[in-house]
Amino acid sequence: MPRESTKVKVLTGRDTSILKQLSRTGLSNAQQAKGYCNLGRERLGKLEKSGYIKTTKHIVRGKNTLIIQLDKVGKEWCRQELGTTSFCVAQTNHLNHDLKLTEAYYNLPESVQATWRHEGELIQDIYEKNPSLSENGGLKTCTDATVQVNEETIAIESVGSSYTNSIIELKKEIATQYLGCIRMECV
Repeated sequence: MPRESTKVKVLTGRDTSILKQLSRTGLSNAQQAKGYCNLGRERLGKLEKSGYIKTTKHIVRGKNTLIIQLDKVGKEWCRQELGTTSFCVAQTNHLNHDLKLTEAYYNLPESVQATWRHEGELIQDIYEKNPSLSENGGLKTCTDATVQVNEETIAIESVGSSYTNSIIELKKEIATQYLGCIRMECV
């Protein structure tokens, strides 16, 4: 009897859902992968052995949490199949913040998810349109993402525990002044 493969032979729709999400928000956890993409640990293991994703264990909110991020093959797939040119960079010292952002992403309709632009893309656009900004000390902060809803741009911000009202107001100002957002939704 042949052994079952430990690698992915064909990507499924469930696989491509998480790869899209990881390219846009930077990371996910095993619960989100299961709940939103119906990907169990076995399938995640195959995606990891095939180089699409990498997993690490971290303590988040006092619990052991399996964190999922894109790996080399996954990034290349996103470049080739989705046309991704800029990947969201997630930091393991901001896991709670980034997981809240991923949760917000998954709670949007798929048509709105497709318009998701992450912070790195937004900063790049702002500097391209406002080159003098970098000469004057640059941006102090930026919103986490934007989405398009009914042809209007909305900023998305995952509010961190250390955020003050002045930081939130500065992010709103950047969102409206530089990104053309009609409002900012905080999660």
